[in-house]
Amino acid sequence: MFFLVLIGSFTAISAASSTGVVNLARRDWDVNQINSTWCSWMLPRAAVIRDTLYIDGGFRSYLSGFANGSVAPDQQYDSSQFYTLNFSRPFKTSDNASDTFEMINKTAGASNNLAPEFLDGMMFANDGELYLYGGLLRDTDSMNPPSESYVLGYERYQWGPEREAWSIGFYEGTLPPNVTRYVTAGAGVNIPSENLGFYFSGMRRPDWGEIRTLGRREYNATVAANSLISVDMSTMRAEKWSNDTLPSQVSGRANAELAWIPVSDRGVLLAIGGVVNPEWAFIAESDAQKIQNQYISPQLMSTISVYDVNTQRWFSQNASGDIPPQLTQACSVVASAKDGSSHNIYLYGGYSGLPDSETASDDVYILSVPSFVWVKAYNGSGSHGRQGHRCAKPYPDQMLVIGGSPMEGTYADCVEDGVIQIFNLNTLMWQDSYDPSVWTEYEVPDIVTAQIGGNINGSATRLSPAAWDNSDLSGLFSTKYTKTITTYYPYPSINETSTPAPPHTNITIASPSKSHNGVPSWAAAVLGVILGLVFLIAIITAILLWRRRRYLRMYGSSTGTMSNRQRILSWMSGTPPAKAPTVTTTEETSGRRTTVTSTTEDVSTVRDAEPPQEAASSQVHELADTSVPSELPSPGSETEKNGSHFFGPRPRANSPADGLPLPDSPTTGVGNPVPNPAAFHPAYLDQASKAGRPDAISSPSPRSEGGSAKHISSDEFVSPISPKEEERIGKAEEEAAIGSQRRPTWRQSSFGEDLE
Repeated sequence: MFFLVLIGSFTAISAASSTGVVNLARRDWDVNQINSTWCSWMLPRAAVIRDTLYIDGGFRSYLSGFANGSVAPDQQYDSSQFYTLNFSRPFKTSDNASDTFEMINKTAGASNNLAPEFLDGMMFANDGELYLYGGLLRDTDSMNPPSESYVLGYERYQWGPEREAWSIGFYEGTLPPNVTRYVTAGAGVNIPSENLGFYFSGMRRPDWGEIRTLGRREYNATVAANSLISVDMSTMRAEKWSNDTLPSQVSGRANAELAWIPVSDRGVLLAIGGVVNPEWAFIAESDAQKIQNQYISPQLMSTISVYDVNTQRWFSQNASGDIPPQLTQACSVVASAKDGSSHNIYLYGGYSGLPDSETASDDVYILSVPSFVWVKAYNGSGSHGRQGHRCAKPYPDQMLVIGGSPMEGTYADCVEDGVIQIFNLNTLMWQDSYDPSVWTEYEVPDIVTAQIGGNINGSATRLSPAAWDNSDLSGLFSTKYTKTITTYYPYPSINETSTPAPPHTNITIASPSKSHNGVPSWAAAVLGVILGLVFLIAIITAILLWRRRRYLRMYGSSTGTMSNRQRILSWMSGTPPAKAPTVTTTEETSGRRTTVTSTTEDVSTVRDAEPPQEAASSQVHELADTSVPSELPSPGSETEKNGSHFFGPRPRANSPADGLPLPDSPTTGVGNPVPNPAAFHPAYLDQASKAGRPDAISSPSPRSEGGSAKHISSDEFVSPISPKEEERIGKAEEEAAIGSQRRPTWRQSSFGEDLE
């Protein structure tokens, strides 16, 4: 589990430190694939933050070209990617859209149920942040859908009081109890100057329950929502959500267009088009639903619903002119004359929303207010039409068209000329390229001034419809909007020395409690890595300590004993460690080795003691705390009373651990004796005085057949032991040998002593 946590922490911090920008050109290519064409993009949601268009969700389809000249069937991909198009990037409409867009991973490697792919819905935004709201999830049981109150936010810039601990990134928000995400196909608009966003009507389930794409009937959104959802983003991280009920005179509908007009105190909203019973929402429409679509939906283009943002009042106003047919899933932008005398709503594409629809619209209509006059600005071709697309306005004179599908319900068909199109609002012509250095201010087209008067800069003379449906509307449209509308154009081209806004970062999603308390969203990832490393170091340290203790238990005692034995035997044999070892020739009459026991419970086998050596005609002194087995009666000897602790386990044959030959070795060694340092130790002298005898090793001398021992020395050594005492010691050895047969014997191994 720890390693999983550690890997997860490293993944999070790696994601947090990356730019998060990925090119799509070669994404998910097959073997031998040489190109990929982005065919369509059905019902994404989009919004502009300053200099960048953000796009999310929708259904996408591609065509794959292969080296052998074949073309694969359309492929649809849905993922947790967030697409961006910076307005500083020049491009051509003939370019593959995969090369034009960049993307950010919303989940940063996490499971995609944290940021699933939605079809349709709304992207609320101001100049600093956005929220992904509503829409349809795929009808699948492969993942757990988010809760009813789920909403995903993205902070791009700060506003309000400065926050030191802040970073760019996604975060999860929570809707209040009176707002649900279970609504789709609404009409949305953002008002950055007011920090407001609105989502008008749409479709829902009869019980306001969970909704999904068309599949299982229990998840179908089949009822028009009579709601206006809004979010106030004036205070960063203190957004206010509202859910207001539409009045009875305002018809609920699917996929209308909602436009904001900068008039009066806070502006007004205009709801245009849509259908009351979209064919996509039903497996089979009833006759009553078809009648409603045929007779009510067309009126939504001629009777415009108007909402005063400041007073929260709804009005209706009839329009005139070249009224479009009923349309749904169109897109729109607003362009105002320089003097504010007219505000022109450009409406492009869409389809009727009826089951027998054959083609999508390619026409462009303009609704000019306050005259409420419709003008057909461009007469398109059926093959170039699309529905389910989004529009944005990077410059005052240009409208970007993103995505869409050419036929109702045929998501896999390719839209003509690519998924990005550019319409010039001044010339009313399509452009084949976008260049951030090429633009002009908005000019009212002649086709519009012909209906409302004035010129390209404004000066409209028709400032009202033929009749106001409500006199209060006159006051709304005649009052100028006084707040500043911030613009961010012109945009520096990425080919120039200046660069666009800083790149986006790929941040792990944080919960509201962590994202809205001033703590940076990457803090959790960094903390996870630090804690993981600390835990890893602790485990490694514990393992090393355990291995050390285990090693000491297995080798520590033996190593210490062997080291002491080598040192002491070197001293006993009169050989300094740095020189060649002193070897003596020993002859045994019995060929026995003496087995002794210590005062501890362990049983050891030892060799017959080496004969003592004289050190420069001086006596050989007894070691402190030496002992011999109690079975060897040597009165007055402390060594005999306490037993010997000099010797460890017996060395293996032909490989003595201490460098000395085995007792039965015929090798003769030569060496210089060394003084006994223990002889001068006060404790030793005290023991020797208590023993009442000369300092001499009390162990028996090895015996030869002649009963004498030979020493390699210039002086003769005479044993202080009498022949009778020697005979008595021999008998004691025999008794000790007999006793050893009753005891278990031990065998030396490389790891210690093992009982045989």
